[in-house]
Amino acid sequence: MSIVQKVLSPTWKPGKAALIGIVATAAYSIAMEGDKILIGNRFSDVRFIQGLIEGEKRTKGITALSWIIHFLNGAALAEIYAAILKRFLPGPDWLKGAIFGEIFIVSAWWLTPLADKHHPLIKNNELPQLANWTSFWQNIVRHLVFGLTLGLLYREGK
Repeated sequence: MSIVQKVLSPTWKPGKAALIGIVATAAYSIAMEGDKILIGNRFSDVRFIQGLIEGEKRTKGITALSWIIHFLNGAALAEIYAAILKRFLPGPDWLKGAIFGEIFIVSAWWLTPLADKHHPLIKNNELPQLANWTSFWQNIVRHLVFGLTLGLLYREGK
């Protein structure tokens, strides 16, 4: 048995995982738009992606491309969850998804000071800084919504 066969879950359904990743990203996006209003911290993953693509410029069509990349990222995360990590996480499916979402954001959070220092839209104050408690908790909730949706919807054999 090859290493790849050992790592990949035998019950992984790539198409299903991708579709559910898109649905989970939609739930995440609703949480993102809602928390921007409720909390007043206007950090947007889509604007963050736009800034990575075009810097401070405003190019027509980049917003749509940024949303597409945002959803593709969610589909890719769902594939990693379904193909590799789900079977190693404890508890029922909803808890596995929640743990996955939180592990992802906590493991990536150490990069936020770099984003604050180098991202063009953070540097020019179009986006708020990330390396603070408000942005951290905002992202914890967003990724919890993503993970719960993923865990509740991606089930083997169904």
